[in-house]
Amino acid sequence: MDKKALALLFYWQNKGIDTIVIRIMTRFAIGIVIGAGIAGFLAGGMYFYFAKSDQGDFSFPFSIKNPLAASMKESTPEERAAEALARSRNIKGLYMTADVAMDPGVGASRLRENLIKLADETEINGLVIDVKEVCGPDYDEERLKKLIEELKTKNIWTIGRIVLSKDASQIDVHPEWYLTRKAGANSGANECARKAHIRAARPDGKKASVNFWRDRRGGYWMDPAHPEVHAYILEFSKRMIDMGFDELQFDYIRFPSDGDIENAIYPAYDGKTPKYAVMKEYFEFLNKNLKAHKPEIVLSADLFGYAAIRAGDVGIGQRVDDVGDNFDYISFMTYPSHYYNGLHLPEDPTRGLPALRYDAVQARTNPDIVVLRTLQVARDFLDGKISTSSFRYITTLSATTSTTTISAIIEQKSRSRARLRPWLEDFYHEADATAGRPSGAKKVRMQIDAAETVDNSGWLLWSAANVYTEDALKKE
Repeated sequence: MDKKALALLFYWQNKGIDTIVIRIMTRFAIGIVIGAGIAGFLAGGMYFYFAKSDQGDFSFPFSIKNPLAASMKESTPEERAAEALARSRNIKGLYMTADVAMDPGVGASRLRENLIKLADETEINGLVIDVKEVCGPDYDEERLKKLIEELKTKNIWTIGRIVLSKDASQIDVHPEWYLTRKAGANSGANECARKAHIRAARPDGKKASVNFWRDRRGGYWMDPAHPEVHAYILEFSKRMIDMGFDELQFDYIRFPSDGDIENAIYPAYDGKTPKYAVMKEYFEFLNKNLKAHKPEIVLSADLFGYAAIRAGDVGIGQRVDDVGDNFDYISFMTYPSHYYNGLHLPEDPTRGLPALRYDAVQARTNPDIVVLRTLQVARDFLDGKISTSSFRYITTLSATTSTTTISAIIEQKSRSRARLRPWLEDFYHEADATAGRPSGAKKVRMQIDAAETVDNSGWLLWSAANVYTEDALKKE
């Protein structure tokens, strides 16, 4: 046996295996320390190299291939828009007032938390939050951002509600935007007297001495044809997009509908151009500029329920023909209690449904039928199954009913990509119950089921008090 073998044998016999392991581990640790030092030296050298670069270019002077990074490319605007639309499908939302959303008080906080709780525990997955109401912009930036962030962490779809034509906040600083009065005095109190804090002030503190026209409720109206009004709404809408809303919903997208309109003077509208043409131009302006600002922003519009079932613009510029191409969703206000003249519809030959002749009481007694038939007509029109919004069904070359001439168009073509997401009523329950009509959870559920039968693109519940009928909602 040579000397090396004898030495190793002697080592094993006298030191034992434990000692050897300890020595090996010690040398391994020393190796790690030395390796770390070398790595640190190299890293420092690289930093010195890049920091001293004249161009401040921190790209490596050699190629490093990362298959994972190469496969992850930034999505296109079109892809982001498509993804947002996919996420917006089947939103079931509740309306939240600006006061409930912004007020830190106990009462408002309790209501706000309850709405969020409903979204946590039921089928509700969206909230429509007032940020600009009939009196003007009404929000606290810090609180609104915090609320939106909270809702997003809970995967709740956020919709900012923006009132367009009705706005009292600029009467002192921009009186030239508003309708004025030819003669006579306004009836009724100022609708926005309690919201004086959101009224923009002039530097000199003076009030405008103008005889503004006001509607029956005492509300002020901006001229929807005024280009500066368009710019004002656009800039506000962009701010709301930047606040983080998933969707913007526009309400009062029309000319005034009540009050002594014959005494109103428009500063920009010429009185000759069809009102629907004015609104169409307005819609196109908003769509083009807001989608350019953020391609994935979803846009929706609120329309009277009657706009779905009447031809033309009903005298206020709201025409389904013009809305559908400029908004992703149309939210008809299909409140059964608001069909003051009833619901009159011709026969639906495609579905085999009879003509409908409801008066106002019958409309409230049959909330599901009102929602169903209204949305069916709207959907058929948008899908090109009706030649105009006056119910000319495309079924035969020539036919006549007692109220409508049916005129066929051979080629059916979809008019709009817009989906229907109606407003449903969650109010007037006591009056309905007293009259023996469907009320409470039954009434709300009847409307929901009807809405889901037609389009199944979601629905929204309206309660001005922000108190909702939880028993009508499915648990999740």
